Amino acid sequence: MGKAAQAQAGRDRARDARLKAARERRLKLDPDQLARERRIDEAVVDVEVAWEERTRAEQAVTDADVAAACAIERLLAEKLAVKDVVQLTGLDQATVRRLRQLTTDDNEPDNGMDEGRTTVAGAEAEVA
Repeated sequence: MGKAAQAQAGRDRARDARLKAARERRLKLDPDQLARERRIDEAVVDVEVAWEERTRAEQAVTDADVAAACAIERLLAEKLAVKDVVQLTGLDQATVRRLRQLTTDDNEPDNGMDEGRTTVAGAEAEVA
């Protein structure tokens, strides 16, 4: 490291030390500010953690829908009527229809728009 770089590094350290001292003096003038900043930081982290948990929960719901859709297709492959599937599973007809739509959507041509989407075929491999 050259002399100029060393001098600049020394000035940077001195500036950082002065900034830290100024911040500490300011916080002594307003002790509630530090507590407020901590509350803000904690709230921000709580939002981030909650949002990550929400994302994981949404993925779990999607995975469960796909697994249920696969199971419904297996029931229908056994030549059961939709009304029998409704009665056996306890799901309402609208839910069975929605889940069956997942398998119909999977049979449509791939237009590159479903990247990252869990497909029924992929879930069947995971379930089996």
